[in-house]
Amino acid sequence: MIYDIFDFIISYVPLIFVFLKFTFVIILFIIGSLILLRLRGIYLHQRIKDPGNSNKGLNNVRLVLGCTYIILAFGILFNYLTYFLIWMCQDFNGLLLIFLNYVVSTLPIEIIKYLPNIEYYIYPIVALCSFFSILQYIMSMFYLVNNNRVISSPKKTVILLASSLFQIIFFGFACLPYLL
Repeated sequence: MIYDIFDFIISYVPLIFVFLKFTFVIILFIIGSLILLRLRGIYLHQRIKDPGNSNKGLNNVRLVLGCTYIILAFGILFNYLTYFLIWMCQDFNGLLLIFLNYVVSTLPIEIIKYLPNIEYYIYPIVALCSFFSILQYIMSMFYLVNNNRVISSPKKTVILLASSLFQIIFFGFACLPYLL
């Protein structure tokens, strides 16, 4: 009974990741565009204020970050970045999956044969948590660099950035195969 419910939910995880992939690409593209448009506004404001020195207000960090977000969006949309990240992170499953594999490998064979396939039920949940931790990391980077009235406390943003980094280490990059 309970396994039928889990099978039903897990059968929809790939469909959920299709929607999450395109939502993630749209978010990355919008963030990159907003950063570049804000940079353009700063540049034009600086040129109006001081026409002789036009490169004074150009912020290279925002230019690099805006272009990086747009490249990330196209890389995830066309899957070349996803394949590259899978290739780079193929040995790191996250601390949770490493711990679960260790626990299952130390159990006696009599107990293991009565357990359901743990990876079949746990891996999609870990993949969803991994996706949301990566999204949280990218959004906190945007809030740190954007530096406008949206950020009321940069300390909270740094704490959010650090916690999302620990979540990425804990869950790993389990969402990458689902993004293909």
